[in-house]
Amino acid sequence: MTGEKVSCDVLVVGGGVSGTAAALAAARGGTRAILAEKDCFLGGVGYSGLFQYMCGLYLNGDAFPAETLNTGIVREIVGLFRKASPQRTIKKIGQVYVLPYSRDDLRTVLTNLCHNESTLTVLHNTTAVSAEKENGIIMKATVNRSGTLCDVFPRIVIDCSGSGALSAMAGASFALSPPEKLQLAGFVIHVKGLSAQEDTLPIKVPYYLAEGVREKILPPYVRYSAFTPGDASDEGYCKISIEGPDSIEREQRARKDAAMVHGYLMRTIPSFKTSYIADSSQYVMDRESRRVIGEYTLNGEDVLNARKFHDGIVKNAWPIEIWDKEKGTVYQYIKSGDYYEIPLRCLKVRDIPNLLCAGRCISVSSEALGSTRVMGTCIALGDHAGRTAASMVMDRNHLKNAKDYHQRG
Repeated sequence: MTGEKVSCDVLVVGGGVSGTAAALAAARGGTRAILAEKDCFLGGVGYSGLFQYMCGLYLNGDAFPAETLNTGIVREIVGLFRKASPQRTIKKIGQVYVLPYSRDDLRTVLTNLCHNESTLTVLHNTTAVSAEKENGIIMKATVNRSGTLCDVFPRIVIDCSGSGALSAMAGASFALSPPEKLQLAGFVIHVKGLSAQEDTLPIKVPYYLAEGVREKILPPYVRYSAFTPGDASDEGYCKISIEGPDSIEREQRARKDAAMVHGYLMRTIPSFKTSYIADSSQYVMDRESRRVIGEYTLNGEDVLNARKFHDGIVKNAWPIEIWDKEKGTVYQYIKSGDYYEIPLRCLKVRDIPNLLCAGRCISVSSEALGSTRVMGTCIALGDHAGRTAASMVMDRNHLKNAKDYHQRG
């Protein structure tokens, strides 16, 4: 994209897993799509967060899942993972099935899929800074691409920012839990140099961190942190809980907390004595932020009762997973072998007919978000948002108030 103005059929804001899937689906639906991503890579926290497992892909129960619960792009991505790393197979952890994956595989797969779509333009290092409406329709979004402002004139916009940032700029209504009710965020450190790694480290690490909190050596929210082993015998991942709303101060505090936690573990657990921090999350990862108000708001009862909808588009069997400041991680499970559906109305933003959402900021309650926000589900949500956007573009009678967007672009 060159110059200061451009028009497109579909603008997708956010190149995480939901945004990439949305852009792919929109392009495959015959539209000219632009994907604006703030970082220099695709995959969002699925890449930058140092995650090890993709959740929300499978039906849970006694029977080992043979295939993903949702079809489409999510199944395509999983198939490409299998080709890239056949040694990584479905794993059962507790009551749920997850897929171990390589973050490099995720970045490569998403990048290659986008490169294969001739009508899709990916803009890295690009953030949305404003949105303008006329007669309730988004007519223009201004983006900042590496310090240069550009006006984009889209027919349809899909907000996959995670925080609902573009929707808020456009004046959409949203729900946001008060600071004292916000779920704990996360920050991951990749630890190497572990000696004689023990099978009990996933139990020992939280135990000793809780002791550090009781002794007032560590901040209270750290007691809900977790440890998982890595691929090699001398490595592992500490997922550290972080408190507070998004801010520069929180990012700085997270890195200090991570160093403090690692230092404490080095002093208290012999296996950590010679270890070091090899890598860490690029950002603090919010589990909860803005939830844009749509035509329907999915709630916790819908999830736990495995409710199906006439406009259900995405199936999900992941439990409600709440990272509570006082109780720690609390799980509520759907009946074994069953699933609920997420209706299309949760993706359609109320009162802004050319705006859709996908990923973490869809129209759900705080409780339901504990289930819908996982990566496998977010890919499927993005896929359906992109398909819906393509259908809307092809409907000549839709968005008649935006008939002059070509001239403005």
